[in-house]
Amino acid sequence: MADTFKKVESESPANPAEDAWKDVQVEKEHQPEKEKSNLTYRGLEQQVVDFNNSIASLTERKAVLEAEMLQVKATAEAE
Repeated sequence: MADTFKKVESESPANPAEDAWKDVQVEKEHQPEKEKSNLTYRGLEQQVVDFNNSIASLTERKAVLEAEMLQVKATAEAE
């Protein structure tokens, strides 16, 4: 069985902008358990931005660690 999504009935978002639909709460019913959570497109969009920032940060840190690994290896092999 797949997860289901249902619009949460509430007042219209305070933001009258063209992208106000991004703030509409949608209820997600998880399968197989009957677990529910509320989310918005804007919230999911922010999670993607956060993941992208984390990926960039981790990629930079990985490059630093790999450079250090090369230095440690060279030092270890020289002695």
